[in-house]
Amino acid sequence: MDIRTMFATMTPEQIREVSRERELDEWRAVNRFCGKCGAAMQPHANPAERAFVCPTCGYMSYPKLSPAVIALVVRDDKILLQRNTHYKTANWTLVAGFVDPGESFEEAVRREIHEEASLEVENLRYFGSQTWPFPSNIMVAFTARYAGGELKPDGEEVVESGWFDRDHLPAIPYKGSIARRMIDAWLAGEIT
Repeated sequence: MDIRTMFATMTPEQIREVSRERELDEWRAVNRFCGKCGAAMQPHANPAERAFVCPTCGYMSYPKLSPAVIALVVRDDKILLQRNTHYKTANWTLVAGFVDPGESFEEAVRREIHEEASLEVENLRYFGSQTWPFPSNIMVAFTARYAGGELKPDGEEVVESGWFDRDHLPAIPYKGSIARRMIDAWLAGEIT
């Protein structure tokens, strides 16, 4: 079974455990050799220290996460949903993307929404975060209010975008994802 599908039936603690193990497996796989000199890496001498050490040049590698942002954009009593080219299912979801170097989470939210939907937003509010082991990410979630622009999918990454009210939602993400938690909170009236 696909791990994303499994998230729908797991507790938050189980999701964290599975995510941690998957992320550590990825870290071990990509850090077998030193990124500076190419020598074989070795586990840190202190087993409590989660690191690999290069015996040749001394470089140390710790597990790394790639931060991504995700945003639920509200306009009147509708939310912005989109369908991406890389999805294997017909699910629609929220705007999301990776944080660029030197960029804050808030800047990344604004940039991703503008790049993917040609919209401007205001009133960004932190919602929460979730480990996302595909392969080693953390999703940082925000809500935002529509501030302007004409909705237009970028045509490269996003193939369709739309504003949806509570009674006319398309297929949405599985339970267990932070995208679904945000949509469910909006459906429950917790996000306006």
